[in-house]
Amino acid sequence: MILDKETKDPKMRLTLTYLRTPSLCLMVCLLVWLCACGLVQAQSIHPYRTPQAIALTSQLLALSPLSNSKLKLSLSDWIQTVAVGDPIPLWLDRRIPSDIMLSIDIPKDQTNKEVLALVAAQIDAEIACVDRYVALVPKGSAGAIEWAYWSLCSNPSQPAMRVTKKEGLEWSDGTDTRQIWKSFTEQYRLTSVSNSSRLVTDFDRWRAGRLDFTNPAAIATLLLCGFDEHLNWQADKSPSIELLSESFERLRRTPGGDFVRFQYASEIPKIGKNAWQAWRTRWPQATFERVAQNGPTKSDSWEILAPVVAHRELVESLAPPAKPKPANPNPSNPASTKKYTGVYRGEILKILASLSQQLSLQLIPKDLSTSLARQEVDVSFKDATLEELLAKLADASGLKITLEGQSLVVQAPER
Repeated sequence: MILDKETKDPKMRLTLTYLRTPSLCLMVCLLVWLCACGLVQAQSIHPYRTPQAIALTSQLLALSPLSNSKLKLSLSDWIQTVAVGDPIPLWLDRRIPSDIMLSIDIPKDQTNKEVLALVAAQIDAEIACVDRYVALVPKGSAGAIEWAYWSLCSNPSQPAMRVTKKEGLEWSDGTDTRQIWKSFTEQYRLTSVSNSSRLVTDFDRWRAGRLDFTNPAAIATLLLCGFDEHLNWQADKSPSIELLSESFERLRRTPGGDFVRFQYASEIPKIGKNAWQAWRTRWPQATFERVAQNGPTKSDSWEILAPVVAHRELVESLAPPAKPKPANPNPSNPASTKKYTGVYRGEILKILASLSQQLSLQLIPKDLSTSLARQEVDVSFKDATLEELLAKLADASGLKITLEGQSLVVQAPER
């Protein structure tokens, strides 16, 4: 190989030398032409087949511990209970008041998904799944929110938006949304995003919160959806914030305009014939095409064009069943004879959640602020009864902790 003597940069000289080879030059030109025509496209990732989305699906399909009970508490208290008891990460849209009182008779053998649907129906809301989070959102907006998340997460030109990060985004009580958005854009290097969002111009002050073990696409979708906005990031363009309802409605003016396309490989055979037929019956408007693959060992794939919720439902049956909780050997009186020895260090509500799970009790936080729930305690105990252990935890945290039947109730101290 002879380097181009007229070019001083060795890397450039090497490139020019390659391009002098006629066959290779032709291949490069052909690849460029195919990309320009849109014929070469990387297969995007399925937003509802990430490990955290699969885990959420398993949780939603599991039987709820609230089955055959009456739910009577405020929406905010119930969200805290679900977050530490099951736990299912919930996001409450800012347009839904958190002080709504719930009064629901839950039938027997209800899944967590069915219980969530009952709660959503009472507060005139619906459920949107965004990676590992269940968002309670105003009626009529779930489809648009899931579409916004899918579009941002599955865009092959922006792979960083779908990379899960453990640390996530966290803010303290009273932080305004301008600071939250600034922290998000700086942390994920999205400083080129315009600050014209309603989240910045019509800002709120939020309770302490955290969005972790998820991807930037999910965080952006959840932060913006309460302001009826979404992050739009098309290939070769700068990211921009647009009105979500307008974007989605513009697509829906064309039949099938809000449909998204995905090519399935091994998933369809695993779904099974009966589930596949049931899905096709539920979604007759979805179109699918079998794509033959070259090679004796390669199986055919399926290219499906359908609404986002249809894609999500299609892969639901692939989630493994949730692990059953260990049975309590003495459910009538868990504290009758057992003695406890050890040390508890950490956030008080997480400690109580762990203790409740061990004893098959339902943890019920009442009127508990996030700052009280997350305060740190350090408690040592030896040969203590459950009542003595709870008294130690109450003294260390300043909270009122009581055992009421099969429930462990924790609330702020009376003033």
